[in-house]
Amino acid sequence: MLKKVTRPSCKPVHFMWTTVRGPFRIIKCKKHEWEQYDVNMAGCLLCGSAHECSSSMCNNDCPLVTLEDGGVCCTITGYCAPVIRYSDNEYIENISYSREECHIKQHLQITFDECLYYIKWFLMGHTSVKCKTEEIKKNLSKMQSGLVKVLKQHKMEMSGKTTLHVPCILTMISRVLFALKPKLVQTPDEKLCRFCATHICQCINSLSLNNVQNRKMSIVVGMLYLMKQGLVIQNVQWLPKIDSLNHCLPHETNLEKGFKLSMKLVCETENEIKLALRHQVNLL
Repeated sequence: MLKKVTRPSCKPVHFMWTTVRGPFRIIKCKKHEWEQYDVNMAGCLLCGSAHECSSSMCNNDCPLVTLEDGGVCCTITGYCAPVIRYSDNEYIENISYSREECHIKQHLQITFDECLYYIKWFLMGHTSVKCKTEEIKKNLSKMQSGLVKVLKQHKMEMSGKTTLHVPCILTMISRVLFALKPKLVQTPDEKLCRFCATHICQCINSLSLNNVQNRKMSIVVGMLYLMKQGLVIQNVQWLPKIDSLNHCLPHETNLEKGFKLSMKLVCETENEIKLALRHQVNLL
């Protein structure tokens, strides 16, 4: 008499199937005869073994076959395991990635030719010559007014006297020059421009200045004004003192009007250069 096999440890669905289809003739057979009783489950009619198709392809031990659309199917139950399929022909990248670029901080560097070009433009250019011409005209106008004032004063002093005294023009002009102290205006030569370019180029390249676009010209111009007094920090001379620049540089009031530069350029450059120099000296 055949003995009915019960498997209380199996799933309820399979246990119900074994109850209906049992008893089974073989405890363990080598070639199963499967009968599907659920979407992803089947049972052997000979031994009562269970076959279940797992939804995870990692733990799936089903005999699979590849379909035309790229999917996989179990040959026992016909269950198509869920897989993620990618079509190379229909793939369109429509995802915007936020890529944070790594900005490497670069310091300001300048060549000798660039520095010489800016110096010549500022000291010997058409705008510089025009500003110096206007400055000379202003000085002559002040001297003329001062000379007239001195001559009138001399006339008033001689009005009460019987003898006339002709004033000495050289003496009058010397009095006017002493009172006004006009600025001597000169035009620099090639040698002075190259000398300034050499020291400014060395100073800029040795400092850690921020590299901002269209900023080289303003730095060079500001350092030209610093060279009127020179720049010495902790007994180290970074910029030499050039007295002739006092007569060659345009007046600071002409920066904005003639050269379209900020009037604060000299002060800002001086503060930035000194701050960078102190920071570099402290690191040494």
